Amino acid sequence: EDELAGLPGYLEALQVAGADALIIADLGVLELAKKYAPNVKKHVSTQLGVINSATANALYDLGADTVVLARETPLEDIRKIRANTPKELRIEAFVHGAMCVSFSGRCLLSNYLTGRDANRGQCAQPCRWKYHLVEEKRPGEYFEISEDGGTHIMNSRDMCMIDHLDELCDAGIDCLKIEGRAKSAYYAAIVTGAYRHCLDAAAAGEPLDPVWRDEVEHISHRHYATGFFYGQPGQYYENARYLRDWQICAVVTDCTSDGVATMSLRNKFSAGDTVEIVGPDTKPFTITVPAMRGTDGEVLLEPKTPQMTFTMELPRPVPPMSFVRHAVELSGK
Repeated sequence: EDELAGLPGYLEALQVAGADALIIADLGVLELAKKYAPNVKKHVSTQLGVINSATANALYDLGADTVVLARETPLEDIRKIRANTPKELRIEAFVHGAMCVSFSGRCLLSNYLTGRDANRGQCAQPCRWKYHLVEEKRPGEYFEISEDGGTHIMNSRDMCMIDHLDELCDAGIDCLKIEGRAKSAYYAAIVTGAYRHCLDAAAAGEPLDPVWRDEVEHISHRHYATGFFYGQPGQYYENARYLRDWQICAVVTDCTSDGVATMSLRNKFSAGDTVEIVGPDTKPFTITVPAMRGTDGEVLLEPKTPQMTFTMELPRPVPPMSFVRHAVELSGK
């Protein structure tokens, strides 16, 4: 209630700034947005928990342009929602990223334990922590909780629907939502690029190119599942570790037509290493790292200073913001 006074000015500022849409999970905010940001589209957040056509239609009548369905909505229900809502109402669904133990991400656990509000994009993911019991009169003694062989009793897999894009399109989904909150630019670029290419293939009735399908395995993730689209996904109690098998070595800032790339260092690598290059609309390709050169033309066999600038000859030109990455085992135990 004490934040409402500042909301009209904030909404007006967003409209002036040119925001494309507002993601809203509160009906009162939706009404205020119609008044103070009438030219900005209104998207209903997954946190409003839309799981049926009656709710979707009511929100459309209230001015919503798009509804982001609850992550728990099965694919068959999405088909029915699409069939019973106006075609002008866009339906959006989560297809990739972390699955929340709470319904549609409405969780207070992080805020309670750490002061970081999950509903404002700061979730510390305490549902993935490893828990033990402590008896009141035995401080410091930790007793392992065992449920189906593990102690990660609230843990879940990550969602990945890249193999089912044709079915998602056939169900009438207009927009795919990919988790990007608290993720790196590399994560966002790789996953979005992979889905874009695979979505184009699905739309053309072509098989998925395994090169692009494999890209979602090149980012930090937990074991994959298909969420609630095909029924209950089940919990994953074994551990909460991320699979981290690739690391960014450098980012390309510029590249000449003959393949001399200017790069900014992110992690150490050396001449002779095997690395992959991947970039905007550029299929990954593998090279053996040649000798590099510093800003004064000196030969570099191993750039070592973070974000230092150096050049490296590539077999062909690549666009700026391409990544150099190499295989490395960074997964937790």
